[in-house]
Amino acid sequence: ADDFMFRTATPFVDLPAGVDIEVAIAPSSSSSADDAIATFTYNLASGETYIIAANGIVSASGYSPATAFDLHVYAMGREQATESGNTDVLVFHGATDAPTVDVVETAVPAGTIVDNLAYADFAGYLELPTSNYSLDIRDETGEATVASYSAPLMTLGLENQALVVLASGFLNPANNSNGAAFGLYVALPSGGDLVELPIATSV
Repeated sequence: ADDFMFRTATPFVDLPAGVDIEVAIAPSSSSSADDAIATFTYNLASGETYIIAANGIVSASGYSPATAFDLHVYAMGREQATESGNTDVLVFHGATDAPTVDVVETAVPAGTIVDNLAYADFAGYLELPTSNYSLDIRDETGEATVASYSAPLMTLGLENQALVVLASGFLNPANNSNGAAFGLYVALPSGGDLVELPIATSV
């Protein structure tokens, strides 16, 4: 969101299934749910794991496009890799002014690992051997590179973990109230501050 950038992840929490749960999003300075900028209601299935990404614009002006704030839910979340020695990676496109993109791995090279990911979409889990990777973010033709990043899964000690990589920020901060620049961030299942992937090349 624009006025308060989310840069932390909440660890997995257990919630009751089969009942309506109301989630209120409020500024960090709020004193009660009455200060919420948005409220959402969920009814969760038993035995399921959910991942929720908060994204979009709160302000009425100063952003182009001014995509409305929302919570985006992925209902097949994982808390650890499904195979020992792997890192399972769920990718989410949360950059409001970025086009539909491809993610191309260039170090192995594994080629296109995410194809035609649109804003607010989850790409589904990539089950990757825990290694260090290089990622090109390209337009949906696969020809024009937006930026390149290092994804050092081995160096970061992410073996056997399941994590979420979020594309966030703005490709054109000048058109978006000089907000944070586009980047890739890792949300760990343990929660805490998001880990920013190092940029290799900016185009």
